[in-house]
Formats: sequence, C-alpha cells, structure tokens
Amino acid sequence: MSGTSAQLEPGQVMCPYCLEIVVYDERALYVRNEKMQYERLHLAKHTNPLRRADVLRGAFQLCGNTDGVTAHYIPVPYLTHGRPLTVAMVGTSGTGKSHLLTQMVAEITDGGLEPYGVRWQSVNPADHSEFIRDRVAVLREGKQLESTEQTPFADFVEALLLTGTDGHVRPVAFFDLGGEDLVRTDALLRFLLGVDALVFVVDPLLACALPQLDEARDQYRLVVSRSDPAFETVLDRLPRSGAYLDVATALVVGKADLLRFEPPVDRWLSRPTTAPFDPRRMREESRDVYAFLRHHAAPAWLRPFDSALRCSLHFASATGGQPTNGYFPHGVRSRRVLGPLLSILAMCGVLGDSAPQRPSGVGR
Repeated sequence: MSGTSAQLEPGQVMCPYCLEIVVYDERALYVRNEKMQYERLHLAKHTNPLRRADVLRGAFQLCGNTDGVTAHYIPVPYLTHGRPLTVAMVGTSGTGKSHLLTQMVAEITDGGLEPYGVRWQSVNPADHSEFIRDRVAVLREGKQLESTEQTPFADFVEALLLTGTDGHVRPVAFFDLGGEDLVRTDALLRFLLGVDALVFVVDPLLACALPQLDEARDQYRLVVSRSDPAFETVLDRLPRSGAYLDVATALVVGKADLLRFEPPVDRWLSRPTTAPFDPRRMREESRDVYAFLRHHAAPAWLRPFDSALRCSLHFASATGGQPTNGYFPHGVRSRRVLGPLLSILAMCGVLGDSAPQRPSGVGR
C-alpha cells in the first residue's frame, strides 16, 4: 500500500500544483476563453449528457488553497478518475531528469505503451499541447531543455490518463524533484508522504570514476561524488514499512550514451524495449546495473535499491549524446527510456499481473 492511500480519504486528491488536499466540487469549475483567461462554468445549462461530458473534459476546478500561492486550477479529469498515481523524478539538477522525463512522455504519446495493452489520453488537451510544443518539440529539434526553475513545491510537469489492461482509467502525474528544492521541507515532506513511485536518476559523470568520463567532467566542471544529496534527502524523509520503503522505485543510470562502449552498458543500449513486459529480462538488467554501480561507484549510489522493498535498475539515454552550446549536434535519439516507467507501472498494477517484486539474484 502506498503512502497516499494512508493519507487521503475516498474522493480526496492531492493538488499537483500546491500539494493541498482537494475534493471535486462542481460549484468551483471554470473554463478558459480564447484569451486563456478563466471564466466560471455553470453546468446547469448543459443538459445534454454528451455535451456536458465534453465540457467537463476541458474544464478546471479552482483550488481552494490561497496560503502564499497564486490562484491555480486543476483539470477536472485529474479529479474524477480516482486516486492519481504520482511518479517523482529524483536527482540533483543537471543529471538529465528533465530530458529523461520528457522523452518518457513523448514515447507514451507516440504509442509506446500500446503494445503492453495500455492506452493514453491527455488530462487536458490544451495543457498537453503546450507540453509537447515547449518540451518535446524543442528537444526533437536538437535543442537542450532549459533547467527546471526552483519552486516552493514539487515541480508538477505533466499528467496523463492511462487505461490499464483491466480497463481501469487512472491519472498518472509526473513530478520533478531537484536537490535544490528539497531543502524546502514542509510542502515537499507532505508530498513525499503520499508519493506512489520514485525514479532515482544517476548521473555517471558524478557517480562513476571511469577515466573515459574525465573529459566530459572537465567540460561541465564536475567531480566524482560519493552520493547524490537529493537521494539522501528523499530516502531519509520517506516513512518505512519495517526495514524497507514500500514505494515502487526505479534506479536509472542516465546519460548511458557516455558509457555505450563499456560492458554491460553496450549490451543493454543495443537492445530495444519490447513487449510484452518480461520480469525476467527486468531482473537481468537490474543485476547488471547493480554490478556496474558496485564496481564503478561509491556504495551510497545504490542506497535507493538497498532501501526499497520493490526496486528495479536500468540503463537509459534520453538524448543519445551530449549537448554543445545548448544543442545536440548529432540530433536526439532516446534509448530505453520507457524501461523504468514500465517497471513502475507493473509494480503499481497498471500492467496487470506482471508486477515485479524485489529483483531476485541482485545485491544481497
């Protein structure tokens, strides 16, 4: 059982913007006009069921939290499809979290989950179009994404409605947690108590003392570190069920293109992610990633695996190469970015009965 289930009553949803509890209320609904301004929605005049459903598809509810935040509006479908599945990306700024998350969403919208029996729909069509324009299209043009701005709350990035293999529709919300934001304890502590899944992103430039990475480290003025402070902060704040954290977890060695000639990274990067979801293949990759990090990185980089009851490990590359002056000179090509998300979805029941448990034969 995730922390969210223990914290929220039926019908309650955590606002993705300010993390306060919200209950769907048709008296607080709004729509956006052609100038993108919010206007009150009066549902009484919409008596046709089809028209009413279409209006609600693009409607928003005003969040009641006004404590130190500006007015903000939550898409109605986010509030009316049960408890959202919250997925948080964790890592210090510069580790490639934003690029990895953008490519994950891009592959979903390109139909990447359909072979696994999962369909998608935007929570709000206008907001999704903005995400595609401002992030996916920019990255596909070979431009580096700008760094995520610091916020007093968890940075809400995107939400989709996923229909699982059982036909159940569930909102899935993606958040980006940077090390700088995690010093703001109150709101983020509340968020972490209710998060359903964590994706820890390892930057090999920070983690792996491999000499072939020295040139890139010098370029970005980085040094090898014994751990990621963002990992430590999140793991120290999350509640435990016995000896382990009972939250679906994935540990991803990102920027794996930097390691593409290094065994066993070369073997996994050359393999496409294919359906159906195979727990055996996931365990094999987890075993290889664990062994790679045990050999080339300090022990603390594996702390997410050591701490979580359910954790898979992955190699992934969001861009296929490194940027030069804000551009990717050889274009952008993602590799294996859906792997961590597929593992998370399986652990959370979206892929049916293929849920992986703690990978056997890995670690202790």
